[in-house]
Amino acid sequence: MLGHAEFSPNYVRLLQHGDAEDVGDTMAAGDESAVLRRLRRYRDAGATDLAARIVPLGNDARERAESRRRTHEFLSAVCPAL
Repeated sequence: MLGHAEFSPNYVRLLQHGDAEDVGDTMAAGDESAVLRRLRRYRDAGATDLAARIVPLGNDARERAESRRRTHEFLSAVCPAL
C-alpha cells in the first residue's frame, strides 16, 4: 500500500531530512488519541496541509465501511482546530 512512497518527492524529503527511518514512521495510525498526537506533531513541525489516506479496518465490508466513516468523521472534527 505504501510502495509508491519511494517515488513521491514529499516522502523522499521526509526520509532524507526528518527523523523517519521508513515511510511507516510518517503515518498517523492508532486510536484517536494516538492519531491526534501525531497530527499535532505535524502541525508543530510546520505542516500546513494534510492529505489523509484512510485505511479502513474490519472483518467484512460493513465493519470496514464503519471504520472509514468513523475515521473520516474524526478527521473532519479535529483538523480545523489544528
